[in-house]
Amino acid sequence: MSFFKSQKETFVFYDGEGNKIERETEVRFDPLTGESSRIVFDPGAPFKAPDYEEVAAQTSGPNCPFCPENVFKLTPLFPKDFVPEGRVTNGEAVVAPNLFPYSKYNGVTIMSKQHYVRLEDFTTKLIADAFRAAQMYIEKVHEKEDKPLSASINWNYLPHSGGSIIHPHLHVIVSEAETNYQAKFNEKAKQYYEENGEPYLTKLYEIEKENGERWIGEVGGIAWVHAYAPKSHNDFLAIFKDLTDWRAITEQDWEAFAQGLLAIFETLKEQGLRSFNMILHLSNGSSPIHARLIPRLVLNDLGTSDMNFFQSLHQEPLVYKKPEDIAEKARKHFPKG
Repeated sequence: MSFFKSQKETFVFYDGEGNKIERETEVRFDPLTGESSRIVFDPGAPFKAPDYEEVAAQTSGPNCPFCPENVFKLTPLFPKDFVPEGRVTNGEAVVAPNLFPYSKYNGVTIMSKQHYVRLEDFTTKLIADAFRAAQMYIEKVHEKEDKPLSASINWNYLPHSGGSIIHPHLHVIVSEAETNYQAKFNEKAKQYYEENGEPYLTKLYEIEKENGERWIGEVGGIAWVHAYAPKSHNDFLAIFKDLTDWRAITEQDWEAFAQGLLAIFETLKEQGLRSFNMILHLSNGSSPIHARLIPRLVLNDLGTSDMNFFQSLHQEPLVYKKPEDIAEKARKHFPKG
């Protein structure tokens, strides 16, 4: 049985002069969940990144609760019996409570002192320190709670991603209830392990590295591939291949993850993409930890959203770019060796 499954459909029509046109749609199925994605005809229009310099200047400093002159005055505090200092800090990163929480425990990790950090301005240290701060917050939650909890570190970068503040920040979600993504992944990963005797992501890592089509690169034991059945025009998957317990992630691992992210940022920039959503699923059990990153954008000068009825209601992505082509772009930017 093939690990990667797809089916193709061809739509035939004619232009005004009677010339025959054929357009192909490829429906790909996720190897783990079976969820489908549609790779559709690419009109070839370039993606265009908006300029945030002006709005960044208008929203910085006294107008931003995350800027350094405000962060310790305007952000709320955790209870003292939970976080005695009120906030968790690591390097420039500061973790404070989310005023409008998505879960029982929702920390916001303010990543930097700088208000607007362009993709090219992020550094390995800035990213690694922020994710380590998020991990420190999760550690404190688990010291307090003795019941099973689901944890993730999430990133909405810039307004098109749903980010309401330009100042870069992460959402740390620790909840008694799994999200739909976590629940489905955990269920299918457990089923795969029981049926095959090895973790799904380990098998995916081995296959993708061997065939090379969607393989991107590897730094410090963290491998990057492009998803076979992507959730957007790019869909980058990071596999922490030897790590199944989030407690075991070291500062060196975060640095390796950050180096990979910087290469992914270069790949986004090359395509005229800037904004993105990212999830780092800190799974428990036998499955390696993994992250997924997809870009967010508008499609034209009208400001047309990249989400329509297919994604929002049919729950099926429409994708213009072939995963193999994007993986080839990304490999050029990835650290060698």
